[in-house]
Order: sequence, then C-alpha cells, then structure tokens
Amino acid sequence: MMINILGGDGCGKTTQIERLEQWISSDWKLPVRRMAKRDIFDAVRVPECDFFGVPYESLAHKYLPMMRDEARALWLIYMNAVLIRATPPAPGEIVLHDGYWQKHYATEAAMGLDPQWLLDVCRFFPEPDLTILMDIDPRVVVGRGHSHKPYESGCDKTCSDAAFITHQDRVRGYLTAMAKDRHYPMLDANRSADTIFDDLKERLSPWLDRLALTSAIER
Repeated sequence: MMINILGGDGCGKTTQIERLEQWISSDWKLPVRRMAKRDIFDAVRVPECDFFGVPYESLAHKYLPMMRDEARALWLIYMNAVLIRATPPAPGEIVLHDGYWQKHYATEAAMGLDPQWLLDVCRFFPEPDLTILMDIDPRVVVGRGHSHKPYESGCDKTCSDAAFITHQDRVRGYLTAMAKDRHYPMLDANRSADTIFDDLKERLSPWLDRLALTSAIER
C-alpha cells in the first residue's frame, strides 16, 4: 500500500510521516517504511545511484537551484522514478511517500513549466492508494521561523520571506487544484502538530484496518 503525505515546504509533512511510521509499526504491527528522494543515496538499496559523489544536502540546496527549467524537473522526476522502480512496496507493506511526484509537479509548475507537460512526463508513476494534502498558508510557515532554502523559494538565492511566500502561494494553488480534481482529502496544516497527527491517524485508520484484515486472512 502506498500512502502519500503531500504539502508545500514547511508544512510539517516529514515530521508527521516519521510519527505515522512509528504509530503504524507499534500500534498496527504492520510493515512500514518511508520513501523520500534522499533514499537514492543508500548505495545498498539503490546501487545505480552510487555515482553522485556529493551529499544530498549539496545536491538539494546548491546544485538543484542551478539547474534550468525542464532539466531540473526531469532530474527530480528521475530521483522519484529510481526509487519507485528500485524499492516498490512489498506485498502487505506500507510505504509512506514524502510528497512523491505530485509535490514536484506543483513546484515546477509554480516556476513556470507547462503543467500538462509535467503531468504527461509523470504519467508512468503508480498512483498511491491514498494521498492526503496538508494545506498550509506559507505565511504561517514563515511565522514559525522556517529556514528557507533556494528551491523552496522558487530558486531565489536570497531565500527571503517574500520570495518564499510568493513561490509557495503558487505551489499551494497547484496542490489544492490537483487535490480537488483528483479528490484527495485535504486537512488544515495551520493547526498544531498534535492535532494534525490525530487527524491523519483518523484518516489512515480505515485503510490500515483493511490491510490488516487482508494480511490476517492471507496468513
């Protein structure tokens, strides 16, 4: 089973995914793991990516903002593609995606790339069983003291609050439009982390219950 926790930068999705992984493992006793782009640096699981030669942080925060337009988008799509092909969910396993391809679709469209071209390129990705959008006002993210990175700011190297908000407003527009079009549930991520976590658990529980029942029958 694939579950995608989607949202703009600074919405707290990575933190929530870590909490969900622990909760699913301890409370549901189901096999679960996270999947994020940095996983391609695991040379044991993804040996074909052992050629990079730079840390993930350098790639994400230094070199990625230097890439241009479609080349940048294709690199991000490649990173997700490598992982979904190299480490797909095993039978009965839950994979928690950190944004998956949808996050970069919205980000790259917000930077001016053709949304339809991006959707066409990403068409091969398997659709998650469940995608939940953590919707947040980027002004709330700034108010929480988020440390902006260039890519999060639309490749604006100043990483100013204004650049971050302008870019993330555009990203948010594409994310919410996609969620409405594809009927992804949306939750208010402007609230406290504990409230969001309780909301996520409530939304995931029916899916986990079905998987647990199926796994029990197969055993």
